Order: sequence, then structure tokens, then C-alpha cells
Amino acid sequence: MTTADLAAPPTLRSLPEYRRWLIGDLCLDIGTGIGMFAFPLITFMVTGSLGATGLVGLVQGLGSLAGMIPGGLLADRCERRRLRLFAGVTGMLVQTVLIAVLAAGWGSLVALAVLAFVDRLRGALLGAASNAMLKQIVPPALLPRAFAINEGREAAVEMGTGPLGGALLGISILFPPLAQLLGNAGSVLATLSMRGRYRPRLEGAPPTRVRDDLREALAWTLSQRIRLQLMGVAITVNLGVNGLILAVILNLASEGVPAARIGLLNTVLAASILAGAIAAPRLVDRAPTGAVAIAPLLLMAAAGAFIPFAPGMLWIAAAYALMGLGLAPLNAATQGFFMHITPVAMQGRLGALLGLVSMGLMPLGPVLAGWGLELVGPLPTMLLFAAITLMGALIALLGPDLRRIPVAARWESYAREQGLAAEDDRPDEG
Repeated sequence: MTTADLAAPPTLRSLPEYRRWLIGDLCLDIGTGIGMFAFPLITFMVTGSLGATGLVGLVQGLGSLAGMIPGGLLADRCERRRLRLFAGVTGMLVQTVLIAVLAAGWGSLVALAVLAFVDRLRGALLGAASNAMLKQIVPPALLPRAFAINEGREAAVEMGTGPLGGALLGISILFPPLAQLLGNAGSVLATLSMRGRYRPRLEGAPPTRVRDDLREALAWTLSQRIRLQLMGVAITVNLGVNGLILAVILNLASEGVPAARIGLLNTVLAASILAGAIAAPRLVDRAPTGAVAIAPLLLMAAAGAFIPFAPGMLWIAAAYALMGLGLAPLNAATQGFFMHITPVAMQGRLGALLGLVSMGLMPLGPVLAGWGLELVGPLPTMLLFAAITLMGALIALLGPDLRRIPVAARWESYAREQGLAAEDDRPDEG
């Protein structure tokens, strides 16, 4: 080995533990993507009601919200690899029950709502540990690239899971939950192969009370205006974009469009996200993070304003393509920056707090979409979601803090200058 080899910086490919982590997440993403695309359609097929489908979506979202803060606390108090294993095992169990319920013909509104709530609650309680591990696996300099790869991976998976979920649903109502079960099984096997032990705190650190942990995370968040601005952006954009997409799906389904054809719209969206993910590492490395974050939000607002007036599926697909282009750079820039300035011991709590706030209104999306389509029709319903998306873009554009974040190479110095960083005790991962 030469001196140059010894001095060469590490790459993500050279990190075996990261590869194992990535394979587990990939398996989980494939199964979850198929299941999440198919589940609203399964609910509509079983109940025959858009309103009931929206109600189940609301219950599903409430399950996610209920588990977020406890999940963040668990991720910051328990060994994270074990939590990831338990997440996979319990995911397999829930999908097994769902398959049995559907096969026996017991798929009532109540049964589907209960299973949807339990699955999302389980995912929120245990799923925070996986992302919280990432800073312990990947060196800080590689975090933006890791997030960009995650975005590209998720987009590539989404390209296939929409059409595949629709095709599987066309064969049997049991196949999408079976695919989700197998995805959880793959995550379990990959996690078992990981060598590290990912403790959130230094060994021998004094125990803390849950109340103090929550107070620390809340104080850390409220002390930084930029986090508050990002939360405002996230809560509005998540509700607007996801509600608009769901309204499109349900409207097309109610018009008799085949599920496999509806899934092609997800493929277009995912393909544009993948294209953005390919460009994301260079954009994050070379352009100011503030600009990389704000430009995609303006694109999403413009596309969202067009979709209610789109004359056909080809035009909707074109708007989806525009909407997806900036998602990967946006997430790579903002998530990389905030993970960079967040201590290892607080990754779970702060991630959960941001997730809780940003997703706080998302359970309203299925209700507004389902009931809106039934009561006032597609145009007013979609316009409402487009207006909410525009509100999020304006919060990003008009607030000064997000705009000021510099290029990734200057994150560390900028965080020190602005008082955004804290001393970071990095536990032994061995």
C-alpha cells in the first residue's frame, strides 16, 4: 500500500458496515414502498368508500405521530442495532396478521384501521434508531453524500414499487402485504450481519430522566430559529404535497383507472427524484445549502399549482417530474446539515421532534383528500393542497435563516459562528 493510499479519504463504498446498513434499508424500502402504495387501494377495494379510505389514512397517520417522541427517546436510550432488529421482526408480524385478515375475508373498516395504526405506531417507535445510527457509521464529511445516495436509492425503489404494487394488487390482494413482510425479513437478516454496537451514550454515562431528555431536546430546538423555520416549511409542504398526490390517486381510482396505470405516475415521480439524486452530491458540495433548499420548494409550489388544471395523466406526469427534481438535493442539503450539527446522543430525540412537527398535520391529508373529493370534487380539493404547498415555499423564501446556510464545506465553521453546534461525545461503536 502506498503513502497516497494511506492518505486517501474514505469513501462510502469502503465502509463495510455502511454497506450492510444500506442493504437492510433497501430491503425495507422495497417492501414498505409496495405496501404503502397498495394499502389505500386495498382499503378502497374492501370498503368501496373514499371517505372510509381517508378515515383509515387518518388513523394510520395518528399511529405515526403517537410513536414519534417515544421512538426518539428509545433511540437515544437503547442500543440502536437491537431496536432496528426488533422493528423488522414486529413488521413481519403485523404483515402476517394483515395477510390472514384479508385471506379470511375479515377486512372490515375497523380491522384495517387497527392494523394500520399498529403498523405505523410500531414503525415510529422503532424506526428512528436506523437513521440515528448513520452518524455513527459514516464520517461527517460523507454525510451529505450518504443522504444523497439515500434519496437516489429511495427514488429508484419508488420507480419500481408503484407499478409493481399495482401489478401485485391486480393478481391478489394478499401479494402487497406479503412483499412488505419479505422486505422486513431482509432488513432483519442485514441487521444481524452488522458488526457494530450502536450505543447512543458513552459507556458509564450517568442515567437521565425521560423528562430531562425531552426538555433538553426541546430547549435545543427552540434556541435555533433556523430549526423553527425548517419545521414550518416541513409541516406545510408535507401536508400539501402528500395530500395532493393522494387526492390524485384516489380521484383516478374512483374514475376506474387501473392501479398499475396509476402506479406509473409514482414511477415518473421517482425517476425525476432519481435524476435529482444523481446531481445532488455535486450540488451540495458546490452550491450554498440555502439555495439548494429553496429552489426545489419553489418548483414544487409551481407544479402543485398546475396539477389541479392538468388536462390528462400525461400532464400530471409532467408536473410530477418537475416536482421531484429538487427533492433529493433539498433533503440531502437540509438533513445533512442538521445531522452534522446534532450531537450523536440527541439524534433520536431531535429527529423525532422534527418528524412530529413536520408530520403533525399529515394525518389530515387522507381525510381532506377523501372527504374533499366526495363533498366538493377534485378541483377545490387539489387547489387547497396546492395553496398549502405554496405557503411552505413562501416560509422558506421569506425567512432569512435558511437562505444563509453556506456550501457544505463551510458547515462546521458556520455552525460555530452561529452557535448552532454543540460538543459531540461520540460513543464507541465497537
